[in-house]
Amino acid sequence: MNTFSTFPFDPRRALWVLGFMAPGLAPFLYGLQWMGAPVWAVAVTPLVLLFGVSPVVDHFIGRDTRNISIEVLLDLENDPFYRRLLHLIVPSYALGLLAACAIATSGQFTPVQWVTFTIGIGFVHSLIVLVAHELGHALAKRDQLMAEFALALIAYGHFRIEHNIGHHKNVATPQDPASSRYNESIYRFALREIPGVLIGAIKTENSRLKRRGHNWLCVQNRLLKSWGATLIIVLILVSLFGVSVLGFYALHCFVAWFSISMANYTAHYGLLRRVVDGKREPCKPEHSWSSSFLFSNLLFFNLQRHADHHANAQRPFQNLAHLENTPELPAGIPGLFCMMLVPPVWFRVMNPLLLQAVEHDMSRVNAIPRNPSRFTQGVGDR
Repeated sequence: MNTFSTFPFDPRRALWVLGFMAPGLAPFLYGLQWMGAPVWAVAVTPLVLLFGVSPVVDHFIGRDTRNISIEVLLDLENDPFYRRLLHLIVPSYALGLLAACAIATSGQFTPVQWVTFTIGIGFVHSLIVLVAHELGHALAKRDQLMAEFALALIAYGHFRIEHNIGHHKNVATPQDPASSRYNESIYRFALREIPGVLIGAIKTENSRLKRRGHNWLCVQNRLLKSWGATLIIVLILVSLFGVSVLGFYALHCFVAWFSISMANYTAHYGLLRRVVDGKREPCKPEHSWSSSFLFSNLLFFNLQRHADHHANAQRPFQNLAHLENTPELPAGIPGLFCMMLVPPVWFRVMNPLLLQAVEHDMSRVNAIPRNPSRFTQGVGDR
């Protein structure tokens, strides 16, 4: 029986504008830099906000298990406010990238400050993938184009192909590179997941093109179009900021990719869909970790209501429900990021929760195989 409350409206409607905080940070810091703010303060602010302030705020505000009543879900889904919000946030990330490039190439940073700022703003800008993730699950062509542009900004266009086709099919199985395993550290997971997602996207797109009678080098190739869009973005950045911007852009994108690996790491850690009568059981709410912390759910567009997302992949973020009796994370994503960077802390906290979630049944645990291949282990056949 559900113990949480339901509402005939979205009680968080006015709060979703917090999604502009991440893309707005770099323009804000650019303004501070222009007004003569201390250089070190500009450099460390992104990391301090994400790994210091956000976890504290998340726990101070606490959890939010409120759901939308079934009677108004369709009205909420058709409310144009939410799509317009996402469509405005995407170009704001483009402005954020321009501001970040201007800061990084201003010549004011020491090498240590430059690296600190680049890593921090890369983490912050990784949240654009969550907007692209939401738009990429939609059916409208405009939404899909906006998702492609968002991913092209950080050279991550292959994510949408692998996520929509590969991850949602193979989630919580050894064949999914984006499902982390029991006692697998974030670093070991990233070394498997980052190339695995790319390889999976290439295999998927190659199979799609072959089925349609096309070769790899054709205008129908979605990967080539995405990479081409990223190349145009890079050329624009070089024309505006000079060749020195390439180092910033490369590290910025790499950190964003790693940050998405960190988010994926939390979503299905150690959970396994068992083989029943020779077939994988369907994905159920018990195969995803969720978190009900309000602040991080607003920042991450309800990504942490992950069990409902996998049950209803095309359900818009504002309609995702908090489901009871599903694996519950002990913190929001910012706090989880802090934990996983120190693997012994992560294992000490999460392993008991995992074993409790599967009722100590190791047949329900996605464990590290004894003889994994290097990078392609976990990339399922397409």
